[in-house]
Amino acid sequence: MHKYSADKVILIMDKEPKDIVTKALEKVKNTFGAVARIEAVKLDGANLYEIAKTMVDLLEKEEGNKIVNVSGGWKLLAQGVLYGCYARPELVEKIVCNKIEDSTLIELPKLSYNLSSAKRELMEEIVKRNGRSIVQIAEKLGKTRGMLYQHLKELKESGYVDEKFEITLAGRMSLL
Repeated sequence: MHKYSADKVILIMDKEPKDIVTKALEKVKNTFGAVARIEAVKLDGANLYEIAKTMVDLLEKEEGNKIVNVSGGWKLLAQGVLYGCYARPELVEKIVCNKIEDSTLIELPKLSYNLSSAKRELMEEIVKRNGRSIVQIAEKLGKTRGMLYQHLKELKESGYVDEKFEITLAGRMSLL
């Protein structure tokens, strides 16, 4: 907090925090509350999609520079925060984490899901397909079956759809 002079800090934490986490939150509020607004958002720490979606919502709602520290916490919680940042890298100035050995900050790369508009459109149709075949989706999108199957092959290789061309968790997160 000292390094970036934050005026607001939002902590993403498990909805049922352990006593040590609750005490640490109070310590953070007591230590930094006079210089920065401290908020806690409590989520189901095992629901990766909910965490990533909440992170996207926070990034879109909050004004100003956003520096996200993914250090600490339960692995899925930190990963969900990171995946939310990947969904909106243009809204994040930096992604950092603390080195365990000496607590220095390491800047992490701002990655993205890199979906083309055609693949995104295809995945959005798959999400709402309601039993429609890939051929019917190709017709609706005005694409050839060959082109659609090439996109599906690439989406499957990226882990966004499964062998039945259903959206995976990774695919749902890429559509955030």
